[in-house]
Amino acid sequence: MAELILYTPSHHRVHHGANEVYLDRNYGGILIVWDRIFGTFQGETERPRYGLTKNIRSFRPTRVAFHEFADLARDVRNATSWRHRFGYVFRGPGWSPDGSGGGTRG
Repeated sequence: MAELILYTPSHHRVHHGANEVYLDRNYGGILIVWDRIFGTFQGETERPRYGLTKNIRSFRPTRVAFHEFADLARDVRNATSWRHRFGYVFRGPGWSPDGSGGGTRG
């Protein structure tokens, strides 16, 4: 019964999983009820695979910490319209104008 409200080790494993079904899920922290309310809850259905969704081939702490910002800046710089620039900044992770970005929400 507590797993309906409280964050469990299983919920935490899902949060850190790199499996596509687990991306952008279980942000609730102590109370998983928030994820249930906002539709971001995902139960553990398969063994989680941990790590990044794509390898950045670096162990430098600055590269690991900031590689997404560099990729975002590159995408915004190469965008062909202001609509696409705003899309890269304000839409979900992996968003692209043609939908090929592999994002979790498109």
